[in-house]
Amino acid sequence: MELKVKDMSCGGCANSIARAVIGVDPAAKLDIDVTTKTVKIHSALPPERLVAVIEAAGFHPTVNA
Repeated sequence: MELKVKDMSCGGCANSIARAVIGVDPAAKLDIDVTTKTVKIHSALPPERLVAVIEAAGFHPTVNA
């Protein structure tokens, strides 16, 4: 799953997103690119759960088609 997180602007933001996702799925694999504002997540959790977790961390992700 790939998300666009337009309000992710720094490494601190990326760390917050990573901590939020790993908090609900410790086995998740993340590839976060602050420059392109993309977050790729490989997780067994449903996409809507991952979006909700990132939103709860204070960000506004959208799913890349």
